[in-house]
Amino acid sequence: MKLRVLKNIIKQGFQGVWRNRGMSGVSVLSIGIVLMILGLVLILALSVNKLATDTNKMIDQIDVFISDDLDVEEIKALSDKIVSIGGIKSIKFKSRDEGLKELKASWEDNAWLLDGYDEKNPLPNSFVVRINDINDAKTITKRIGDIDGVILVNFFADEIDQMLKISKYIKIGGLAVVVFLTIISIFLISNTIKLAVNSRQEEISIMKWVGATNGYIKGPFFIEGVFLGLIASVIAAAIMCLMYKYFYTTGTVDISPMLLSALVKPELIYQDLFIIFITLGVGIGALGSLISLKKFLKV
Repeated sequence: MKLRVLKNIIKQGFQGVWRNRGMSGVSVLSIGIVLMILGLVLILALSVNKLATDTNKMIDQIDVFISDDLDVEEIKALSDKIVSIGGIKSIKFKSRDEGLKELKASWEDNAWLLDGYDEKNPLPNSFVVRINDINDAKTITKRIGDIDGVILVNFFADEIDQMLKISKYIKIGGLAVVVFLTIISIFLISNTIKLAVNSRQEEISIMKWVGATNGYIKGPFFIEGVFLGLIASVIAAAIMCLMYKYFYTTGTVDISPMLLSALVKPELIYQDLFIIFITLGVGIGALGSLISLKKFLKV
C-alpha cells in the first residue's frame, strides 16, 4: 500500500472520530472504565501477593512477645523454657529498639512516620523462634503461649493461606467484571463504527463505483476503532497512575501507615500498566471495529 494512501486512510479515520464525537466519547469512557477497573484489580492482587510473599519468608518463624517486667535473668530463663519444648531450630532475643529499627527499615522512605516513637517505643521485647518442622508449628505455638511471661505469640501460616485466598477471589471477581464490561465496550465501539458506516453510505457507494479496494474503504473505520481504544487506554493509564501515586504517598498516611508495607511501589508498575492498558484498549477498539465492519459493511 502506498504511503499516500495509508496517510489518507488514517486521516479519514481521525475525521470519523470527530464526525461521531458524541458516540466516540461514550466509547472512550466505557473502555477507560473497563481498563481502570482492571488496573485496580491488578494493583490489589499484586499488593496481596506481595504481602503474602513477604510473610512467606517467615513461614518457619514464630514471634514471641514477652512482658516488659522481665529482667535479664528472667528473659534467659524464659528462653530456656521455650527451647525445652523441643522442635526449636534457633531462638534469638530481639529488643524493642531492634524491633523499631527493623520496622523503620521495612517502611523505607516512609520511616519518618515512626520518628515520634524513638523515645516512647510501644513495641515489646520479643524472641524470634525458628522451628524444625512446620507441621509442629501449632503445637509449639500453643505451648509457648502457656508459658508465664509470654504475652503474645504470632505465627503467619494461616495468614498466608488467607491472603492467597483473598488474592484468588480478587482475581476471579475482578476478571468477571472486566469481561462483562469489555463486552459492553466492544458493543459500543461496534455501534460507533455502525453509525460511521451509515453516515457515509453514499460516499462508500461512489468509492466502490470508481474501483476503490476493500482495504481503502474499510481502513478508515478500522483506524477509528483503534484510535478510540488508544485514546481511552492512554487517558485511563494516566489517571490510574496519578490516583495510585496520590493514594500511596498521601492516602495511606491518613488511613493506616501500616498499609504502606503491603502496597506495591507506584514506580514498579507504571510501565506495566501503560503496556497492558494500551494493548487491551487498542485490542478492544480493533475487535469492535472488525465485528461492526463484518456485520454492517458489505463491499
